[in-house]
Amino acid sequence: MRCIICKKEAEIKILAPFCSQCFIIHYERRVKRLIKKWKLIKKNERILVCVSGGKDSLSCAEALYRLKDELQFELAVLHLDVNFFQCSNERTKNVVEKFCAERNIPFYFTSFKEYLNIEKIERIFEVSQRPRCGTCGLLKRYIFNKFARENNFDKIATGHCADDIIKFFFKNFESGYFDWTDKLKPLTPSFHPKIVARIRPLYLCLEVENYAYIKFKNIEIAACVLCSYFTRKDKWDEIFRFIDEKRPQFKLNFVRNLAEAEIKGKNQKEKELKECEICGEVTDKKICALCNLKLKLKKKIIKN
Repeated sequence: MRCIICKKEAEIKILAPFCSQCFIIHYERRVKRLIKKWKLIKKNERILVCVSGGKDSLSCAEALYRLKDELQFELAVLHLDVNFFQCSNERTKNVVEKFCAERNIPFYFTSFKEYLNIEKIERIFEVSQRPRCGTCGLLKRYIFNKFARENNFDKIATGHCADDIIKFFFKNFESGYFDWTDKLKPLTPSFHPKIVARIRPLYLCLEVENYAYIKFKNIEIAACVLCSYFTRKDKWDEIFRFIDEKRPQFKLNFVRNLAEAEIKGKNQKEKELKECEICGEVTDKKICALCNLKLKLKKKIIKN
């Protein structure tokens, strides 16, 4: 099997056969085309990449690092320590910090406990009615946005890839919940002075391609796998594995069309945005979701 570009011996075949060097070039060109088409990054903007230490977020950071001089933007990395459920992992922090040091990328570090000023962060999960992963996501989004704004970043970049987007689409579509279309695009623009725009540079990259990119670039990864939810698979993973076998191009074709689509449903409506009466962050209620959890926790402590 020969590389589709240079005709050398191919080292991988996902959608087409590539040698390692041609695959890296192909991968980074796809990211660059997406950035240019959707105007994800403008000249001289400051981009904050949220890096967990896993393959997707480090692929995102590496691809943006490779493109930052050509596209003329600044790049920094934020690593967030979750601090609970055994997910405080010093090795993960060290791997991300080393990645940044080798590339002279500014490295920022914080934690749930430090940034939210909550001594026992696990107690927030005890009072939340959301699924555990939902609560974790809520806290992360709150910190990412506030940190980026307070440190004068123009956009937040995450490692969400085509697999994440398509799974999110079908899960929400099945439930009939349509108030989520902004999360299905390569760019979520700012809709309030306190909201930092979000970009998804790996929108047109497959998870298996991220694995290959990290491998061929010889980048060490160290995502925390101690969380009991990390390796949990659901019915959608099985469904998409079956589809991949029958229609290998399905995921990329789907997200390409999804990026251009206008999806509206009966549950989608414009919400009046205001600032939380306690912390001042943006919400559609008087008190934001995080401060509500803090109030519930305070009441529980007083009651006990």
